[in-house]
Amino acid sequence: MKAMILAAGYGTRLRPVTYTLPKAIVPLTGRPLIGWAIETLLATGISNFIVNLHHLPEPIERYLRDRYAGRANFEFSFEPEILGTGGGVRKVRPLLENDPEFFLVNGDTVQFPPYDLLRAARGNALAALTLRHPPEGDRFTPVYFDNRAITGFGNGTGEALMFSGAHLISNRIFDYLPDKDFSGIVDEVYQPLIERGIETIAGVVDDGLWFDIGTPQRYMTASQTLLDAMVRGDLALPSDTSITGDSLVHDTAKIGRTISRSIVGERSVIEGSITDSVIWDDCRIGRSTKLDGCIVAHGVEIASGDLRNVLICRDDPAIPREGEHRIEHALVLRDI
Repeated sequence: MKAMILAAGYGTRLRPVTYTLPKAIVPLTGRPLIGWAIETLLATGISNFIVNLHHLPEPIERYLRDRYAGRANFEFSFEPEILGTGGGVRKVRPLLENDPEFFLVNGDTVQFPPYDLLRAARGNALAALTLRHPPEGDRFTPVYFDNRAITGFGNGTGEALMFSGAHLISNRIFDYLPDKDFSGIVDEVYQPLIERGIETIAGVVDDGLWFDIGTPQRYMTASQTLLDAMVRGDLALPSDTSITGDSLVHDTAKIGRTISRSIVGERSVIEGSITDSVIWDDCRIGRSTKLDGCIVAHGVEIASGDLRNVLICRDDPAIPREGEHRIEHALVLRDI
């Protein structure tokens, strides 16, 4: 059995950092986002993956091949133009159509899907989707669920839930995908088939840990929630990391000061004070620096300063001079 991971997006809401780093390998508590999807699928016995790519594809391909050598097999589908979920699946039909079913998951959503329950729920349905009760105040397209089946997207009967990013799909899907390059799988396949009564789309409700890493604010919420779970011992630590007090620190990092509720990545050096912050790889935080509620991207060096609630990355020609960010001393800052 295979799984397809969707990793072609631009990560626009995490800019400016995603101008130079694909969202799929943005680190979250010691592991790139796409690594969370790979690890949960490996745990269920799946080791053959298809990954679609578009924006900055090489770093994603390199990370997956290097990190999972000997543990997983990868085939990559580069999309010169983004094809949508349906178009992306259609493009890799020769890789998927000979298996009875396959998983399809978002590469930038951290979740722990109940894959066994999806298998049981699908039965003879065309697909089974993970659903959840939406976070309070969240904007979403309601997915209506009644008697173990989805009755509609946007409107329908039953309870209004939220799609949380994992499908188990029958290979019959290839009978229904539009014969064109770009297509959506929900609006152009699932919804018409439900309306016409041709196929059933099943669902599984799971309100476990789940994070859509869409914005810096959501990134920080996910970081702190996962960190708390790791400190409590409720969630396994990523490899080569350890808990230091109430923080997660990579084994190659050097900590010269007390840190609080923070995450420190590979080879980073912390001489200043950091609280409720996330420091990525190869950073240096000087002893005259104080950070509170900050995200510090790869390779940033801060000699001094008092910064609160900002995302900080190095300047790069790929980053526009105008936007939601500002540029100071060869660093790019965006308020969180």
